[in-house]
Amino acid sequence: MITAKILPRNIPLILVTALLSASGTTAANSAEQIEIGDRNQIFIDGRFLDATKNVRIEVCRPIKTNEKCLTGSLGGYSSIIKPDENYRWYSALTKDGINWRRVGGSVKPESDDILGAVFTGATVFADPKAPPEERYKLFDGMKNSLRASSDGIHWKKHGENIFPAKACYPRGMDSHNVCFYDTRINKYVAYVRINKVFECPPERIPYYGKLGKQRYGGENKYSRRTIGRAVSDDPTKFPMPEVVLEPDDQDPNFGGVKVMDFYCPQVVQYPNAQDAYFLFNCRYRSYEDWYLPIDMSPFQRGAKTGTYNCGVEDIELDASRDGIKWNRYDRKPWIPQGKPGSFDALTMYMSRGMHIVGDEIWMYYIGIDDPHTGEKEAMKKATLSRVVLRKDGFTCVEADYAGGEFTTPPLKFDGKTLQLNIETSAIGLARVEIQDASGNPLPGFALEDCDRIHTANSTSQTIAWNENSDVSSLAGQPVRLRFELQYGTKLYAFRFANSESQPQK
Repeated sequence: MITAKILPRNIPLILVTALLSASGTTAANSAEQIEIGDRNQIFIDGRFLDATKNVRIEVCRPIKTNEKCLTGSLGGYSSIIKPDENYRWYSALTKDGINWRRVGGSVKPESDDILGAVFTGATVFADPKAPPEERYKLFDGMKNSLRASSDGIHWKKHGENIFPAKACYPRGMDSHNVCFYDTRINKYVAYVRINKVFECPPERIPYYGKLGKQRYGGENKYSRRTIGRAVSDDPTKFPMPEVVLEPDDQDPNFGGVKVMDFYCPQVVQYPNAQDAYFLFNCRYRSYEDWYLPIDMSPFQRGAKTGTYNCGVEDIELDASRDGIKWNRYDRKPWIPQGKPGSFDALTMYMSRGMHIVGDEIWMYYIGIDDPHTGEKEAMKKATLSRVVLRKDGFTCVEADYAGGEFTTPPLKFDGKTLQLNIETSAIGLARVEIQDASGNPLPGFALEDCDRIHTANSTSQTIAWNENSDVSSLAGQPVRLRFELQYGTKLYAFRFANSESQPQK
């Protein structure tokens, strides 16, 4: 048996990953029982890695298709929305996710249209608590307002000054802010830009002096974009947002000045797992003439402040169980910039929306071969493109090549079969053992009884022990799962299903 070692919960995942990589280390050996029912479980932190040996959580990056779905005059901000029977306020529609056609603002989608795009800095969301005449909400952070509609065509004012004035520009709320109904906590949640104020060192006061005086209360002040969160029972009235993610001391810092922002907080409550949120974080690294050895002459300083507002951007993947504490993993770009001269060589804005299509997830972003400047000519180069990843495939558990294993804390499930989202490719192997709450193998479900998993690439691989896949006799009692992974096998998710063919939630 693997001996357990206490590891505090909610520590940064970069530390969790490092600890889990060491041979024989363990995460929290808690007797706490986790109720999972028949819901899908993914590996975004150490929750299910109770006792471990030679395994780690890996970030899985999507495939950049480099498709030019639409080009020109798109703006930087967009939302991708699946058509239903009512909503009509689209800027473009598609039948295959690749080829898009522009449409007017009140065109009804055709029966075979699968996705629609809205090019705006406001966020549209369907409100499950609203009456039909207010089903759709349009949250505009720049205007600090909320509108409602039954069809996306006819909008009416639903709320004004929904955030306190101190939350608004120049303190924040510029760019693409988002709002949605969070079904985990049954409240409305908004993620918005907060311009957090910092003090600059004396040598930078000549640069930031005017800006600090005008906007931030002193000539030695400057700000960086950070991500704030606010929660309300009423979508027309939010409290002051609180910062939940900001650049830290590990992020770019030159001469005592932070030079990276977190921008356009595209937070999505993942629909295919029990409790998971993903943040597709637009990282904006500023151009500043005191630390970058490049010619800054093509870029204009602000007429009033004398400072630049230009730089480059890519996309980072962050994840959370509660939407508050965020794991930033290895901090490498999840969607990297393109090669020089490509449509996404310098600037990238993640589109709002995540779409499960069969066993894949499709997401979109807007790329611009120009730095962040806000120039109209630059925005005419904007291109909408698609990335693809497997369902649940944001992160996975992977072992050392020779093998590794981990055991979950006690779980209480409801279902008839254990299904895995797993990829072995040609060489990889895996087995699963079901234990009692104390870590003893249950008769008939020991590791040696498990039919070895091989040549598998499935989002719903049913597991069997001596050709028996029925685990319903164990439902409702606390059990642990012990996973053995070898030779490059990747485990993305697991769930107990109520039938062999039951679709994942």
